[in-house]
Amino acid sequence: MNDFGGKLRLARERRGTSLRQISAATKISIAALEALERNDVSKLPGGIFSRSFVRSYAIEVGLDPDETVHEFLERFQDNPGMVGAPYAAAIKTSIPEEESAFESRQRVAGLVLKLLLVGIPLIVLVLYFSMRTRGGPPASSAIPAPQRAPVARSQPAANEATPSPVPIGTSPPATAVATAGAGVTRMTLELQTTDDCWVRLTADGKRVLSRVMTAGQKETQEVQDKVVIEIGNAGAFAFSVNGRPAKPLGGPGTVRTITLTKDTLAQFLQ
Repeated sequence: MNDFGGKLRLARERRGTSLRQISAATKISIAALEALERNDVSKLPGGIFSRSFVRSYAIEVGLDPDETVHEFLERFQDNPGMVGAPYAAAIKTSIPEEESAFESRQRVAGLVLKLLLVGIPLIVLVLYFSMRTRGGPPASSAIPAPQRAPVARSQPAANEATPSPVPIGTSPPATAVATAGAGVTRMTLELQTTDDCWVRLTADGKRVLSRVMTAGQKETQEVQDKVVIEIGNAGAFAFSVNGRPAKPLGGPGTVRTITLTKDTLAQFLQ
């Protein structure tokens, strides 16, 4: 069917559903839904985001989402002029292959993380028992601490506090060491949008957000080690980490994907 948008509109009208109702359910702007019904895909963000819009619309009007997305790709992938130059290549790409590759990378990352979590404690235990088997007690316990010769001093005055002796080799308090070596142990990620923006968030290997955030919406997510942020409209997106604002990621309509870890955090913050 050449009139792809007309088919969507007829399905919506048969169900007695308005564009405003679909917008409220899918978080897709009414302007984008109207453009989809007019076959004006140049108003859509493109690539995997356009496919997500079509799938969400199809579900709301009772159409098969997979078949509808397939028809969408067949109708528009050979007409890059309607899609717009920045996104023509993205729509031609097989979306299932993109998602399959993404999920595959996530599975590999999860497997590596599990191996590290299991392997590191085992290595520590092996080293510990190996050191205990080789030698006796540590050298520090076998050698007595040197004794300081008493130092004569005058009797303190009645109102003078007598200082407590500090043994040689005494370590600084544990709290001082912890403060000196303190770093970022956990990231509190705060997201905010000034216009409609498709956002996908994968925190510590788990997808925690995948939807359109409308203007003024905020989201907060705790991250332990790593977070991948995918956005469809960088000009309308802002975020901060542990209360510190991040640098702008691009202009309106820019599609970006960034990966935040404790090692790469500094390059994204102001």
